[in-house]
Amino acid sequence: MAKGKRALPRTEKRGPPGPTPLLVIAGLPEATAGPAAATINNNSHSRWRAIASAFTNRDEAIYETPRAVLELGRLACEFAMNGVRDADGIPAPSRLAVAFVDVPGFERLWEVFGHAVWPIPLRLPDWTWPKGRHWRHEIETVNRLLRSSLAATQANAAEELRLRLEAGRTDDILLLPGRNFHLGGNDRLIKRFRSFMSGQIDAADVEKGVRVEKFAYERLAEFYNRVGGRGKCFAVDSRDVVFAKSNNGQDGWQRKIPANAEITAALLQLNLESRYRFGTPLKPPGFQHDAQLEGKAVFTHEPFDCATKGAVNMSGDHVNVFPNDVVTGRVMDHKS
Repeated sequence: MAKGKRALPRTEKRGPPGPTPLLVIAGLPEATAGPAAATINNNSHSRWRAIASAFTNRDEAIYETPRAVLELGRLACEFAMNGVRDADGIPAPSRLAVAFVDVPGFERLWEVFGHAVWPIPLRLPDWTWPKGRHWRHEIETVNRLLRSSLAATQANAAEELRLRLEAGRTDDILLLPGRNFHLGGNDRLIKRFRSFMSGQIDAADVEKGVRVEKFAYERLAEFYNRVGGRGKCFAVDSRDVVFAKSNNGQDGWQRKIPANAEITAALLQLNLESRYRFGTPLKPPGFQHDAQLEGKAVFTHEPFDCATKGAVNMSGDHVNVFPNDVVTGRVMDHKS
């Protein structure tokens, strides 16, 4: 991994000046994976860069070998953690998308990429299987699908969602820590995030029924005394825990992966989710939600799920919950 932050020289960019998004290509065999990435990288009219790793040739078992998914995650993390920003302070990649062959088993991609990326399913329903070959073995077909898919990510709903996430609203449900925001019963927001990633629901369905309220100073006096402001809107979960988005401190959970670390799906997901949400960089780096109760009420052994420590019981006036669900606070007890 590169050390420190540096500006991105024009010679390291592809295409015209501007932000540099990254496309991660999943599910292609060796014969088309490299050439597909190279086609995008050599396109002088596009800002997109691409990475790919080779998946099995067996069409019935594309995602059954985790090694290719781990390699893609490792490559994506290298781009995300190298600290490169352009002259306007925009991180590279400026967007993170995963284009994947849409066949059963693709959900294994989210074990590595979580909800950090923008999902782009690659489908060709009218494919006639000439000579019994899947379209993913045909480079011209693959390139055509990738071109149309990239165009779609810069228009309509995908572009609207990007702009919304960049705004970083305090009441944006899509920015909440999914594993710790309770929806009632045993349901957590993470379940809806995964359904969104798999194309089963849209953003409106993710938000459905989630309570958002405006909080006067008297309702969250301790929070406002810490961070400033008044009358902000925040989401409240089924436990009546207020998730107050805070940029105060910004010590939050973005880390480099040590050179000697064992690369696991959990480690890659942890790092990617600390930096991106549905393909958009999280701003400012290190923000968190201050989970707290209204008024002067405090937590007493309240259960939370920490991405690094597991299930913990928290006490105190508030708990820091970061975008990747790392949990910190003044009093923490591991559940037995």
